[in-house]
Amino acid sequence: MISPSDAFAQLKARVEYLIDHARAAYPLGGVTAYTPVAFGTAYKALYLRDFTYMAESAPEFIPSDHIQKILALFVSHITREGLCPERISDTGEVIYVCHGPRPAGDCAMFLVKLAAAYADNGHDPKFIDTIYPALCRTIDAVPIDPATGLVYIDPAAPSTAYGFTDTIAITGQHLFCSLLLYESRRTLERFARLLNQDATRHTDHAARIRKNLGALWSPTDNLFLAGSQDCRQPDIWGSAYACAISAIDPPRRQVIADSLWQKKGRFLFRGQVRHLLTPDHWQKLILDVPETQPGNFQNGAYWGTATGWVAETFEPTRPGAGIKLLTDLVQDFHDHGVWECIGPAGYQRIENNVSSACLPYASFKRLTSQSERP
Repeated sequence: MISPSDAFAQLKARVEYLIDHARAAYPLGGVTAYTPVAFGTAYKALYLRDFTYMAESAPEFIPSDHIQKILALFVSHITREGLCPERISDTGEVIYVCHGPRPAGDCAMFLVKLAAAYADNGHDPKFIDTIYPALCRTIDAVPIDPATGLVYIDPAAPSTAYGFTDTIAITGQHLFCSLLLYESRRTLERFARLLNQDATRHTDHAARIRKNLGALWSPTDNLFLAGSQDCRQPDIWGSAYACAISAIDPPRRQVIADSLWQKKGRFLFRGQVRHLLTPDHWQKLILDVPETQPGNFQNGAYWGTATGWVAETFEPTRPGAGIKLLTDLVQDFHDHGVWECIGPAGYQRIENNVSSACLPYASFKRLTSQSERP
């Protein structure tokens, strides 16, 4: 078994390698694109959420002008109604809808996250000033439940909300997208103050989300539920993410950490993370095809994408446990390669998926930095 320091070095090198080979020249007016997968033919498009995860996780491996041009490209395609594209194909087609009848629900938040990744690495504050009105316009277009401020996905028209559950019909108040919206409002609050503008509406909306997340709490499982209507099931990814971004108060974070630790045998496999606890599968699908049957893809496979969030949930209350989980993941990458998702009996889907490595890398950096503080 490799040491944590060697695991971190290996993961860093692997992330740099994958990002370097995810670059693609697209017919998009001089923009360098990044695809979700290095090599192969899968996902041949510039996906906003996947690129955002690369830029915020490993900005040291992406030139700042690449980030700026991609930001400008997506901003230029925000519609009059405030809709932001989900992806731009390798032929230049601008795409807003993933699965279902309506545009993907997370795009506005990932655009704001990308702007934050750009700003947080010391790049051109004047550019943020120019795109700030567009960021506000697209965030204001996100569908919410007026009573709570949480993101709302219409049960009568299930559509993709969070892209890593894009085939799943999670409806009503939506946990993961609400957490993304909380993050985005906090970012826009910060941008507004830097630009000497009124931040009140961002501050207030973030506070409403934080206050009302309890509407999705399961006291039986001591975890958050994915949605309030369809797929009202304990959400491992969302519960861990709420802890990782500090969207909840310390007592609830402790409860989630304890619950996940007690249940870790029901969602961890080779250092990778299932969306739900075994033996459960999602109750409703948007895309009902062989790829989404129980045990496959987003409906029961295990993903490296979420490992870092679980590690960041474990580490504060069980020092060393989060680092060990990340080290186990890197060992599995060494032994079997980096896959989009895996499962028992040799199941594996799409090799060289970048988010599987870059998101755990970001968490590993944060935990390593915290351990080095005096």
